[in-house]
Amino acid sequence: MKKNIFKKIVGTMLLISALVSCENQLEMYPVAEFAPGNALQNEAGIEALLFSAYNNYTPGSGVRTDILINEVTTDVGMVRIGAVEREMKPFMNFNWDASTNHLDGIFWTRPYTAIRNANTLLDNIDNSEVEEGFKKMVTAEARYIRAYCYAYMYKYFGPVPLRTTSDLTVQPKELGLPTEEEFRSFVETELNAAAQDLLDPAEQAQVGRATKGHAYAALTKFLMNTKQWSKVVEATQDVMDLNYYELFPEYRAAFFVENEPQTNPANKEMIVTWSLKNESGGYNNDYQNGAFPPGFRTSDNIPEFEWIVGMANWPTQFSIRDGFVDSFDPNDARKQAIIETYYNAGGALVNLRTANTHNSRSLKYLDNEQTGNFSGCDVPYIRYADILLCRAEALNEINGPTQESVDLVNEVRIRAKVTAYTLGDVGDKASFRDLILDERGWEFFSEGKRRDDLIRHGKFLEYAEDRGLTTSPEQVYFPYPLAEVDANTALDQREGY
Repeated sequence: MKKNIFKKIVGTMLLISALVSCENQLEMYPVAEFAPGNALQNEAGIEALLFSAYNNYTPGSGVRTDILINEVTTDVGMVRIGAVEREMKPFMNFNWDASTNHLDGIFWTRPYTAIRNANTLLDNIDNSEVEEGFKKMVTAEARYIRAYCYAYMYKYFGPVPLRTTSDLTVQPKELGLPTEEEFRSFVETELNAAAQDLLDPAEQAQVGRATKGHAYAALTKFLMNTKQWSKVVEATQDVMDLNYYELFPEYRAAFFVENEPQTNPANKEMIVTWSLKNESGGYNNDYQNGAFPPGFRTSDNIPEFEWIVGMANWPTQFSIRDGFVDSFDPNDARKQAIIETYYNAGGALVNLRTANTHNSRSLKYLDNEQTGNFSGCDVPYIRYADILLCRAEALNEINGPTQESVDLVNEVRIRAKVTAYTLGDVGDKASFRDLILDERGWEFFSEGKRRDDLIRHGKFLEYAEDRGLTTSPEQVYFPYPLAEVDANTALDQREGY
């Protein structure tokens, strides 16, 4: 069984916390030994710093917020009543601004914290006397984490300040924006370089620790968001040439806790995963707490799961829009993760669609061992299905529909038990582009991808206006957080905010 790197990370962080907070119980080393130049002289110190970078390179328990913001701004999701609805209203109504909650936290502070830690490691690693193979590996991991975080931030803000060192004599504290070309070049170069020295996925014993697959997959997504179609084809080929990843046979089962890669090595669909635990500590999945309808106990769609006393069911309600639910083929296995009816605590069958409009629920992340707010369902950030559909989209943008691009889409459709397309079915480039966008919606709901996809297809603002909202062109990006603009006079807010 593979070890989970994120469990090791939590243990490392708890140990560091204990050392800092229990001076009266433990004999402390001299403070100087914790300076980067000293602590990074052995593998344990280097790994502690690397794991602190991993610690912040995912949203942690903020995964629920990440999913919601990427869906309530689109034609897929919404939130009803309660505290989370108040948090999401600026995003649902397209009236966010630089002071809006959440723009600073998981989208800015966490990734920049990971970048800072990666930079500190990279600044000091050459002076370390550790074995060269180990040094080469952790350098590649740090470069991957840093570039991944910049690619993640780009989705929300476009180019952000490129801090590439912790040395303020090299880069000033107040750092301006790079050009679009400078930003793209840095991310692409770093991910490609990291991939050369990272392990193949089959060789990595710790689930979640970076591999060549992580680097090429993150590069694929960044190139998609910047519409560099030929490079997408190259990056997806690099992923496929690893001869490791494949679709899990059953769509819904791919998300079951018992089929997570650390438990079931046969699940080779998950490439980059946000690993979560069913306990407190900042690494739990609480998305389902808001998606459970009132009094939920069971649903015929999801016979594997039964809500029991002790599991949280929040008054707030995360819902799926009717138009999106109705767009599925009735036989689509993916739709089974969306419930329209359920049995409540009294045993009565409740029809969510007659109770309210836009009231169906996504129950994709089910954990029968959930305790209170804490579900341990991992959330995939990049799956192999995404690589297949990215490649299909890029090939279509280059050449129009081809048998290869149609076959790639059909791999995903056949797994979902819906009719495969023929080349004649998909029409011209524009028609096939729309079909791929639809397919991505059905495949990746509740995974936080819809906003990116609509932006890339030029439909993000259009679909919002179709819902009766007023939009402006700059809203394809979020504003830089107000606190960051105030603290960094070299960071100019983009026009319109």
